Amino acid sequence: MAAVLDAMIPYVKKLITDMAEEEVSMLLGVSDEITRLDDNMEGIKAFLADAERRRITDQSVQRWVRKLKDAMYDATDIIDLCELEADKRRGSTEDGSSVKKKVSAGCFQLLLFCMRNPVFAHKIGSRIKELNQRLDGIHKEADRFKFSINLGSNLKPRKLTDAERSMQKTTSEFNESAIVGEKIEQDTRELAQLLITGGLHDIKVVSIVGTGGMGKTTHAQKIFNEVTIQEHFKVKVWLSITQNFDEIELLKTAIEHAGGVHGGTQDKTLLTRTLTDTLSTGRFLLVMDDVWSDQAWSHVLSVPVKNASQKQQGNWVLITTRSEDLAQRMGASFYQHHVRPLNEEDAWSLLTKQLPPSPNQVVGTDYLRDVGMKIVRKCDGLPLAVKVMGGLLSTRSRSEREWEVLLDHHAWSVVGLPKELDSRIYLSYEDLSSQQKQCFLYCSLFPKGTFIRWRHVIPMWISEGFIQPHADRSSSDDDQLEQIAIEYCKELITRNLIEAQHHLTPYDCTMHDVVRSFAEFIAREELLVVQDMQVASGSNDSLVRRLSIGPTSLVSGLAALQKQSVGWLPMSVEAPKILGIRGNKYI
Repeated sequence: MAAVLDAMIPYVKKLITDMAEEEVSMLLGVSDEITRLDDNMEGIKAFLADAERRRITDQSVQRWVRKLKDAMYDATDIIDLCELEADKRRGSTEDGSSVKKKVSAGCFQLLLFCMRNPVFAHKIGSRIKELNQRLDGIHKEADRFKFSINLGSNLKPRKLTDAERSMQKTTSEFNESAIVGEKIEQDTRELAQLLITGGLHDIKVVSIVGTGGMGKTTHAQKIFNEVTIQEHFKVKVWLSITQNFDEIELLKTAIEHAGGVHGGTQDKTLLTRTLTDTLSTGRFLLVMDDVWSDQAWSHVLSVPVKNASQKQQGNWVLITTRSEDLAQRMGASFYQHHVRPLNEEDAWSLLTKQLPPSPNQVVGTDYLRDVGMKIVRKCDGLPLAVKVMGGLLSTRSRSEREWEVLLDHHAWSVVGLPKELDSRIYLSYEDLSSQQKQCFLYCSLFPKGTFIRWRHVIPMWISEGFIQPHADRSSSDDDQLEQIAIEYCKELITRNLIEAQHHLTPYDCTMHDVVRSFAEFIAREELLVVQDMQVASGSNDSLVRRLSIGPTSLVSGLAALQKQSVGWLPMSVEAPKILGIRGNKYI
């Protein structure tokens, strides 16, 4: 689907305003058409919110939105060209003085300046005129949809303080706020005991099975971090298995996590031998998280794991998967554990754990229990859904009325949603500001298995125009934009739409697979993610605006392009290469 249009309109309008302030329109001789373009932006903006909502289930509205989206991107291209041409002419005076100073001397100088490149001015004027004609047609076409005017969210976000955020979230890789109920504690103890009592040489597998968002990874993390497990196994390896994994990169990662050194070799045989030797240094536990098929096991890991198991006893593989028969297909002795939905009491406990501390500790949240339990029931016992709803409620005033507004939100009643659009995530997404929506969708360019690092993503957001300054801020533009972007990151973490991974730095995040599927679906017409030369997400049959290619070992041929690209942000070794494509430019 198209990107969030109600974020693009203000961005384009700001570019137009900046042009007017800098007299670019007068310099190019197209001021009338630019004024008309500004009016078109304003006229369309009123019903964008309704169009954004209806396009999800209405194909005709979706086609209309796509036309508007393409027009918006063309508008930014035109304005960029205007700015580049104006900057070029400002710096091209014979005596080296600024053109603005010359222009202010009088109309004669201005006339001479505008006539310096009449061909370009005519070309730009024609493009803006053609764009305005398209927008006129789009505006008229909107009449038949009878969009609601100025339809906004009924929810009024409450801005959390940094103190509340720091108290609300833990600062460790494993977040205990995701664990509730005696059942998971009992299951953890039993599975941990199973893992430390194995005594046979042949490898054994524990399979944790459940649907997406059921808490499989959280359960595995709790087992992995148990004191008895940490003490019993000398070597502990955690691998997140992507659907389009690279065999060499997977072997390298396994070696690193096991405490070995691979030396950067690309030879699979040598890497397999190195992993075998590294695992053989002591009793090991290998966790394969979110496994969709047996390919990673049969093609990559089975040989070194089985060979290493011949040298000492009591080694285990723990997998999390949605597949009931995956462990059996791995050809090993196995024990299967099913993760069940939370009961209502545990779900309520998990929900309240997502809320910031109450200013009145005596009152707590008991007075919200009735309406809160109604919200909990809509989560169907899925821990992820409960956490997302709790994150959303944490941005609301803690009042029964505010929670009832959320309970009655229109997003619950939307029918015909594709399976990727979980209604709980959709509701939280709907509640984001237009700029925050863009930032959230952009995070889906980072494939599973890579970190969303603030120091990388924030400059990208700013360069894309997603971050707009607040009028009431006194700080410099650069500082202001970066601070706003940091606030957006914190907001997405608070809402549990991205998850902080603090075991490296406080600024590394990941995205849950269910949330990622949602973001990829919403942005599928604009974002294309390619891994191991296969399309991991997005559509390869539409006009892609942003492209992510990984792993980096497959994109060495882009080195020359990287040097020529405008504003290319260097990525770390494990990160994808992300291109923003606008016209014939790479951002």
